[in-house]
Amino acid sequence: MLLSLVLHPLARCNRPYASRGLALALAAGLAGCGAAKNPEQLIVKGDKFEITLQEYEQLLRGLPPVTKEAVAPMRRAVLQELIDEKLLAEAATGAGMDRDPANSQAIAAAKRNILAQAYVHTLTGNVPKPSESAVERYYNSRPALFGSRRRFVVEEYVLRSDLPDVRSYVETLDHGDFATLATLVSTKIPGMQPATVTRFSDELPDDRGGMLEKLGAGSNIVYQSPGQIHLGRIQSATVEPVALDLARPRIEQSLAAERTSAITAAAVKTLRKSRNVEIVNANLKAASASNTQEAPKS
Repeated sequence: MLLSLVLHPLARCNRPYASRGLALALAAGLAGCGAAKNPEQLIVKGDKFEITLQEYEQLLRGLPPVTKEAVAPMRRAVLQELIDEKLLAEAATGAGMDRDPANSQAIAAAKRNILAQAYVHTLTGNVPKPSESAVERYYNSRPALFGSRRRFVVEEYVLRSDLPDVRSYVETLDHGDFATLATLVSTKIPGMQPATVTRFSDELPDDRGGMLEKLGAGSNIVYQSPGQIHLGRIQSATVEPVALDLARPRIEQSLAAERTSAITAAAVKTLRKSRNVEIVNANLKAASASNTQEAPKS
């Protein structure tokens, strides 16, 4: 039997609506809207041009950590980047490009995203730390992630998921074996060779049905990562558990995320009801109703 999976990303992030520069510039603009500018807060000025310390710090807060030695060079580079970016943005505004439909929609989307996240943060900023019993329940209910975590060594082909005939490769592995898939790949994509990789069961979807426990050497597996589909054969499978103490930070983060999601969903439900929101486009309304009926129950 072929097991098809969707690979869990190692880290989740919000869907971006605009570039980092645009989003951060909008954030700074929203934060400083209507506020008088203190001359002491100016760090760059020119002819009808200025940059405040607030704008600079807003940009710095969005950057990843660096080593102590790299801080000063990084700060200098970021300031130069901010100057260039703001000059270009103001030139675009002066040329009326902010009124271009595509640009105005992107700006509105970025602003909407920033404000929505800010409101969610006010709702969920004080989510209490999960109790020890909740952590233990989470740990025990997901053996594939923790107590019975498995390590798979997989020989696999990695294909672009947008290939027109990608389905034929999946069906070949499903109805044949890895050798048959290898023959097909060598015929259609000359020169492509399989790679040998290691995957842990905690990188794969939540295994409530115990499917991963049934996999062993010789089992075929298909899973997805962004923009790619992986078709492979498991060479070996061993149990490598994660102790509760080591798993605790990850579990606490997951439980907090679940709580945040629940609070946000409840708030959105209330807002929808209070504003009498409904989809009026017939086609979109039918599609929405269909998706709601097909959604899996938790």
